[in-house]
Amino acid sequence: MRTITLKVPNMLADIYKSEQETILESAIRHVVFSRLGEKKEKYKEVAKKVADFEKRYGMTLKEFVKSFPEDADMTKHEDWVEWNHYEEVKNRLGLLIQKLEQIGE
Repeated sequence: MRTITLKVPNMLADIYKSEQETILESAIRHVVFSRLGEKKEKYKEVAKKVADFEKRYGMTLKEFVKSFPEDADMTKHEDWVEWNHYEEVKNRLGLLIQKLEQIGE
């Protein structure tokens, strides 16, 4: 576990150290669970966008990039940029969700 310095209200600073730690750990867990729910909802939204592209093209992004023609039209270029963005966001959110879930264990 890492130690951090945190500014707290004077009223909290006047409480016994063991009680401070309990209060702060509870507060952190509460915030983590709240953020976890938000991130899971965002993940669902982004995963749906990725799935929509996979359905439209009948392949994964990796396959799409491999088969990308040099003479592709502007729509395919725009789709590639957008699809790639959503894939990256989905991956980052997935990792963040895993870390947040570990905190709750």
